[in-house]
Amino acid sequence: MDNQDIEYICKNLLKTNWKPKLDSDVLSVFDKCDSKLEIMFILGACEFIKNQSENTCWMTTSTVNIDGNSYEGIWYVEPWMGWYLDELPQESQGGPSALLFVPQYKSPEKEITHDLALFYGDDNGSPTWRRTHVIEIDGYGVHSERRKSDRLRDSGLSYPVKRFYEETNSPNDWFRDIVYTDAGWEPN
Repeated sequence: MDNQDIEYICKNLLKTNWKPKLDSDVLSVFDKCDSKLEIMFILGACEFIKNQSENTCWMTTSTVNIDGNSYEGIWYVEPWMGWYLDELPQESQGGPSALLFVPQYKSPEKEITHDLALFYGDDNGSPTWRRTHVIEIDGYGVHSERRKSDRLRDSGLSYPVKRFYEETNSPNDWFRDIVYTDAGWEPN
């Protein structure tokens, strides 16, 4: 993965003019993703947050140690403005000080790997990370015939798994569902 690949994904797949310039450490974390669709979802979330705040997107890397495993993730620094959505009640607005996207997160309870885990940090300089969401991103071609078995895969876990589907969830807007979940809000 290099910046030309990222620019291609942003321009041609996400249909956006946003072109982040990422350092080699961030690019190497993108290499851990299993598919371009997973990369699109991470980049789409970053653009979504950036657009809410009208700020530049600053991404770096961080490591989190959890459940006996060490993971390197893409750290979106100061993402909190991404949770300020007009449709949310004011008391439900505002996000974490730091956000970490961890691709290929191993379940601590089953021999399965999830596409993505989101960790929130309590500080924008030296965060303590806590896992807040576990994400599956199901591409249509691979998963359309196995939706039921995909859901069964998630059964018996003590944590919820949020599933997003290529055919119904836009990589540019899926993160809105995360913000809604955090706010405990259901759209009308």
